[in-house]
Amino acid sequence: MCYMWAAYAALTAVSAYQASAQRKATAKYQSQVAERNMEVANLQAKDAVERGNKQAAEVRRKYAGLVGTQRASLASRGLDISDGSANATLQDTVYFGDVDQQTVKSNAAREAWGYQVRAANFQGDAAASRAQSDAENPLLSAGMSAGGTLFSGGSSSVAAKWMQGG
Repeated sequence: MCYMWAAYAALTAVSAYQASAQRKATAKYQSQVAERNMEVANLQAKDAVERGNKQAAEVRRKYAGLVGTQRASLASRGLDISDGSANATLQDTVYFGDVDQQTVKSNAAREAWGYQVRAANFQGDAAASRAQSDAENPLLSAGMSAGGTLFSGGSSSVAAKWMQGG
């Protein structure tokens, strides 16, 4: 009877070890996936800023060309572009060009911020999964399981013998 409990305890220990080892491996894998996702989100944030800067430069060139065309057109009509409504038109064009540039940069910054938040969330997920992996101890799980099996089996044997009066 004692050998049967020992064999059962050994099987329980092996099963507990394997389950714990699998949980540990899964948590480690999840932390690695979260770290890769964090890296991708950081790259996406950087890309968003770079695209925003390129678009802002395109807007700046577009409005610079428009101002040049307006100056040439107004001057060819004999208007004084340094004063009056002709100058106001040029100043408005410059102003709206600046507003458009800032809008492009602001949109890019918001997009990048969204990716940075995602990266931070992935970083937290990775840390939690690493902690879970580090906390998992297959040997301890196996020992606790085997000890629990032996203890419960031994105590029921003692109780059965006591009830039998022997």
